[in-house]
Amino acid sequence: MSAREAELLKMRADFDRQRSRVFAETGVRQSGKQSKVSPEEKAVRAELREIAAERTAMLEQIAAEVAKLKPKQAEFDRARAAAKTAGRRKKLPVSAAEQELRDRIAALQRDRAYVDGSVWRDREAGANAEAVWFTSHDPETFNSDDW
Repeated sequence: MSAREAELLKMRADFDRQRSRVFAETGVRQSGKQSKVSPEEKAVRAELREIAAERTAMLEQIAAEVAKLKPKQAEFDRARAAAKTAGRRKKLPVSAAEQELRDRIAALQRDRAYVDGSVWRDREAGANAEAVWFTSHDPETFNSDDW
């Protein structure tokens, strides 16, 4: 979903760049009015709206499931706190049911990160930072020509 959205955003940016180029060349502002928008750009905008709606629906489903699981986790946490205050061992073992619940919540949190695009944005930011790092000069090659 994020990859397709990134592709569509690049296409939309190209349309915006083209609109800016036309303005720079002619001095006539090409606004986002319906008459000035090409069918291709309309299709891109429509698909971006569909992706946003799908993402919102998926995030709501994930949030609803997490909301159902949080009270169960709270029960385990309360039981763990009560046992700790009763003077038992410092570190209590995790039951199989609690571990299963924790795993499900972790899976939902991972899915939420993928759905909202944060994983994709983090990867893109990392790739950009790496590219900058590999193209920058070290102190020995830096000189006045770099200004």
